[in-house]
Amino acid sequence: MTEIKKCDVIVTYCWNRVGYNILRSLSDKGLKVWAADTSRHNICSMSRFCAGSFVYPDPFTEEEAFITVLLQKINELRPRVLMPTHDEGIIIARNRHRFPKDLIIPIESEEKLNRLSNKRIATELAEQAGVPVPVTYPTVGDVMNFPVVFKTVIGNSAKGVYFPKNHHELTALQNKYNGSEVLIEEWLKGNDICVDCLRWNDFFQATVYRALVTKTDGGGTTTQREIISMPELEEYAHKFLDSADYNGVCGLDFRYDKESGRLGFIEMNARFTGGLATPIAAGFDIPYMLYTLSTGGKCTKPDIRIGTSTKWILGDVITLVGRVLSFKFKKEELRKVTKFTGFDAFDDFRKDDKKAIIGEMAYYLSKLIKNGKLNP
Repeated sequence: MTEIKKCDVIVTYCWNRVGYNILRSLSDKGLKVWAADTSRHNICSMSRFCAGSFVYPDPFTEEEAFITVLLQKINELRPRVLMPTHDEGIIIARNRHRFPKDLIIPIESEEKLNRLSNKRIATELAEQAGVPVPVTYPTVGDVMNFPVVFKTVIGNSAKGVYFPKNHHELTALQNKYNGSEVLIEEWLKGNDICVDCLRWNDFFQATVYRALVTKTDGGGTTTQREIISMPELEEYAHKFLDSADYNGVCGLDFRYDKESGRLGFIEMNARFTGGLATPIAAGFDIPYMLYTLSTGGKCTKPDIRIGTSTKWILGDVITLVGRVLSFKFKKEELRKVTKFTGFDAFDDFRKDDKKAIIGEMAYYLSKLIKNGKLNP
């Protein structure tokens, strides 16, 4: 008789710190978690808390092969939950009818995920829900004040986002992305603020963190974060998700200018966010709460610890290298990225699991060698 390997949850797209924090969240509660990704060696597969791992084809270029491998492993391992972490969730949602009926996949429909991942549509929905948004410009000719934000409507990790300072730069970008759907908005002063949310039927919880350091100049992926108290942002997030009738985890990105008090919605990430470690460290255990709610359990409102801060170690290294190479280095930033004390947790390192960060470094090094970039 073939032995059935123990598996409660399969987590996909596990090469990065987000997958690692999901793995630790669930395994810390006694669940057996298998990590799946296109890479064999990464932060999750090398963690001693990983119950097992397997490799699948690239979901974005080999969809059918990806689904076939995933179905084979699900039939073999018989998990209770399949938990997508990133944009591969859209592909899984599109093929949901092919998975076992009793398998729990806690994500929305393909149609809803696609709509909310579109920055133009999400901005329109936010405005309809009463959430403050930046001024948008229908055409290049409508722009009167610079800088502005020019971005493709689909993208993540600050890819496809630019800050043209004049009509010449803006027109060049328009020509470069001719044929692609783009969004042109006013540039808002201030800092990046993220609201990480979990909505499941009548349950809603959110927490707000501000960016202390961002990997790319001008915003985007955060490497250091701090939990702050902004009830009004949590309320805006609640309104938006109720209006969209969205169930699952997500992050809403805002810009906030403390001097003027002005807020502006930037985008919605209809998935786990890169800053996931921060709310978890603050007491909002998003992955395990999602698992609990989606499997029929109940959750109580957590006590969020304001002031909790976390640091992505490798991300700060990449930030430092990038700033130096682009000659945009500042002494204050050096002080921040070289600081290792005063944090409540690290995104990618724990003393009881030292091999995991080696897997993360190996993955990024392989991408650097292959693509010449440190932004996979």
